[in-house]
Amino acid sequence: MSISAIPSEKPERSQPPHVLTLPLPANVTGELAAEIEKQSVYVSPAINRMRVSRECSKVLVELTGRDDGASTAKAERFLASMLASLDREVEAKVLVHNRRKNSAPLERHVYQKLIQYGWVVELGHGQVALSGPALELARKISAICANLGRDAFGGIEREYPTLIPSEALARCGYISSFPQNLSMVTRLREDFDGIETFRRANSENRTLHIPKAEAVVHPEACLCPALCYHCYPTLTGKKLKATGHVETSIGRICRYESSNITGLDRLWEFTQRSIIWVGDDTFCTKLRQRAIDAAALQLEEWDIEATIETASDPFFASVTTAKSLWQRSQDLKFELRPVVEQGAHTPRRTIAAASFNLHGPYFGNAFDIQSSDDEPASSGCVSWGLERWVLVVFTQHGFDPRNWPAALRV
Repeated sequence: MSISAIPSEKPERSQPPHVLTLPLPANVTGELAAEIEKQSVYVSPAINRMRVSRECSKVLVELTGRDDGASTAKAERFLASMLASLDREVEAKVLVHNRRKNSAPLERHVYQKLIQYGWVVELGHGQVALSGPALELARKISAICANLGRDAFGGIEREYPTLIPSEALARCGYISSFPQNLSMVTRLREDFDGIETFRRANSENRTLHIPKAEAVVHPEACLCPALCYHCYPTLTGKKLKATGHVETSIGRICRYESSNITGLDRLWEFTQRSIIWVGDDTFCTKLRQRAIDAAALQLEEWDIEATIETASDPFFASVTTAKSLWQRSQDLKFELRPVVEQGAHTPRRTIAAASFNLHGPYFGNAFDIQSSDDEPASSGCVSWGLERWVLVVFTQHGFDPRNWPAALRV
């Protein structure tokens, strides 16, 4: 994975006072450097961004103003957390590498062109509407994956809401592992005077104004960050049959990613199609492999240049070392990473358009779900991000659906 290049490297003494430099060890990889850049947006509001130099020898921390020492301290603690895994890196595995037969060059500026055609409409930060061929393509891929879930996996079909109880997410461990991505939902307290004060404060405003923080209640719900978190509470206290529980689900997903939000690559709100399974460990491992095999076949049929490779979730920096190491060492997560248009400094880049996950008995223990052998049930899932697949197909096959592979034509 490539990292952003620094346009010009100057001696540290000539750097402006709002840029500070932190050294990196010699063994920092490009993948870790990219993760440092991505996670750095959560370090401090006083930091614009942190960029790793081309040779991965240092981090340039761009501040919004002069440093009072607090920003440096936060940046150093953040780096220490991210670098803690250096001596325990797990070798990445590539399970599948599908090569594209289409010899045409990749399309450039795909997101901007989709907007020009009116097939993507920007509504807000990380919020888009699809129409025309983009919407038809998203629906087509969703239908293909739904059929796979029903026919090859024997799953029931569900459509989940955007809201999820905050208590359910806490029980799932999401809030302690990914607090930086959480989108909480609140409302006004049932109080006539408080609501009237709020109404008056906003009667002449074009932006939201909250005059009294105590008028807003503690968040009872959040915006759902992954469909599988909806599934486990529905099985609370149940003992499963030998055939386990399998479902194919669709819903709107929200993950806040600060300034990393860009185009269709990384949205605040997007659409996820999933196949989720719960049962004994052997059952879950077998279905995860079936999902990987099915996705590999999709890559061939859709003629998509992509790999399926080892991955880990974007845990918050203070817990990323232990949790990412566990995921990678146990092969708990693989990602399908198609090639997309090049970036400003990278001749070739990929995005995660699907993931294949095993969770062990974590959710079985959390929700008291038993497998048929009276043990805490294991679980797993495969998920496709539909808006990212829109970006991938238009990038690799162009803007005329008549030229797309037959399986994808709309």
